[in-house]
Parts: sequence; C-alpha cells; structure tokens
Amino acid sequence: MSKNTSIIERLIQNIFAGALDLFRLGNGPLSGFTLLRKYFSRKDLREITSAVADSEKTHRGELKVAVETKIPIFQIFSGKTASARALDMFSFLKVWDTEENTGILIYILLSEKKIVTLADRGIYKKIGQEKLNLISSKIGEGFKSGASKDAILAGIKDLTEELSKHFPAGKKNPNEISNEPYIG
Repeated sequence: MSKNTSIIERLIQNIFAGALDLFRLGNGPLSGFTLLRKYFSRKDLREITSAVADSEKTHRGELKVAVETKIPIFQIFSGKTASARALDMFSFLKVWDTEENTGILIYILLSEKKIVTLADRGIYKKIGQEKLNLISSKIGEGFKSGASKDAILAGIKDLTEELSKHFPAGKKNPNEISNEPYIG
C-alpha cells in the first residue's frame, strides 16, 4: 500500500511539474521551465557555471550539475527512483568518462525535491559516498530555506575542498566536461 501511495505521490509531483512547463513565457532557455525558474534565474545558472569553472582550476576533478524539473512518467511506473535517474544522468552526461575517473555529478530533481551526488570510482577511493551524501543533505537544507543557488555554490565549495586535497591541479588539467549546468 505504501509503495502505491509513493508512486501516486510521485506521479502527481511529476505531472504537476510537467503541466507547469506547458505555460511558456517567452522563448529563452528557461521559458518552458516554470518550476526551474522558481529556484534559479539565468544569472544564478551563470554563477553556478562560473563556480564550477573556478573550482576545476584547483583540482583534477570534473564537476557537473544537472537539474531536472521532472522525470518521465513511464520511469516512475517502472520504479525508477531519483537515485537511479541520477545514475542514468551520470552515464548520459559522460561524467564517468574522465581520464582519471574523477567526475562528480550533483543531480537535482525539482519535482520530488531530491538531491543526489555521485562520483566516479577515482573519487570514491578517496572521498567516499558518506561525504557525498553529507554534501547532498547540506544542499537540500539550502533548498528548504529558499537559498537554492547558494546551497549549490556551497556544495561546489565543499567538493572543491575535498578534490583539491586529494586531486590537486597539475600541469595537465583539461576541462573534460562542460561547466554549464544540464537543464532537463
């Protein structure tokens, strides 16, 4: 029973997010993402992009922020969780495909208010999932207090400290993944 309730709640959340997207205002990159605009302005997204770029100058890791307003309804029926969707995005965005296996994904599912931070195997050996979960929780607290951009920036800062400690920048430090947040 509780699983069905959970599926029903998730369906309502994601259908509502999809319905909001039908009301487009303008034709810019955020025009169809009503729920996204509730949390981030274009300026916020530019600041996040800059924070990722600045972060990556200090270490050999690759950070990627992915924000989805909703997940497809058929994936809810198939039992896909936000964590499983984050893993899909980790693959889709090729966060796993860095030379030193040092990619990190901060995945945010707005419709369900879920935040998942995943890292490639090179990171897990040094940092571990427990630390990544703590960073996700801190970002979530920031979202609850209405400071979504600041919460992500703080999460990037925390990851930067860890990555700089374990994977300091060297002579060779290519930018392997786009610094811009993925919006979907």
